[in-house]
Amino acid sequence: MDNKEVNLRMIAHGWRMILVFVAVFSAVAFFVSTIIPAQYGSETQILILQKNINADAYQASKSSEFAGAVLTRVVGSSDFMGGVLQRAGENFSKYGGTPEDQMKNWNKAVNVSTSANAGILNLEISDLSKKEDRKMTEAVIGELIDNGVKYHGNENITLKKIGGPVYFDNPVFPVIWLNVLIAAVAGLFFSIGLVFVLGERTVEWFVAGRSHQRYIEPVSGFASGTFEYKRENS
Repeated sequence: MDNKEVNLRMIAHGWRMILVFVAVFSAVAFFVSTIIPAQYGSETQILILQKNINADAYQASKSSEFAGAVLTRVVGSSDFMGGVLQRAGENFSKYGGTPEDQMKNWNKAVNVSTSANAGILNLEISDLSKKEDRKMTEAVIGELIDNGVKYHGNENITLKKIGGPVYFDNPVFPVIWLNVLIAAVAGLFFSIGLVFVLGERTVEWFVAGRSHQRYIEPVSGFASGTFEYKRENS
C-alpha cells in the first residue's frame, strides 16, 4: 500500500472527527461574528476635474493625479476630520477619548483611494448605524467638494461627485458568512493535519461510532501500509 492510499485510508477513518472540527470552528466563528458590533458602509466616487483648458492632456492628467494623492493623505488628517465633524454637528469624542484613538478610529471609518490614471477618488465610509453612516458620508463629500481647494491648494481643480453615495443594507463588517467559510476551511485543514500528526489513535473514538473497536498506529510507519488492529470488547 503506497503513501497515497495510506493517507486516504487515514482520512476515511477520521471523517467523523474532521466533520466535528469543521462544525466547531464554524460555530465559534458564527458566534464571535454575531457579538461583534456591525458596521454599515457606503461608497462614493468623486472626479477630479482640471479647469485650465490651456493645459495639455498629459499635464492635466498629472495635475489631477497629484491632487488625488494629496487628498488621500488629507482625508486622514485631524484638520479634515475636524471640518467634517463640524459640518456634521459632531465633535471629536465621536471617535474616541484621546487624540490617538480619534485618529485611529477615524482612519478606520473613512477610507479614500484613487483609481490609477483616472483622477477619481473612491470613498468608503462606515459607521455603527445606517443613520450615522449617511450623515458622515454626506459631511465628507460636502467638505471635499466645498473646501477642496483649501486642502489640495490648486485653484484650477474642482471636485465633482460622479457615483453614489451607495448605502449598503447589510453590514460591511463583520461578514458573517465569509468568517464561517474561512473557519470551516481552517477546521478542515487543522483536523486533517491532526490525523496525520497523531496517527490513527487520534480517530479511534470517532471511527464508525463503535467505541468497542480500537485501531492501533501502523507497525512500520504510514508508508509501509501495514496496520495492526485489535478489537476490544466493550
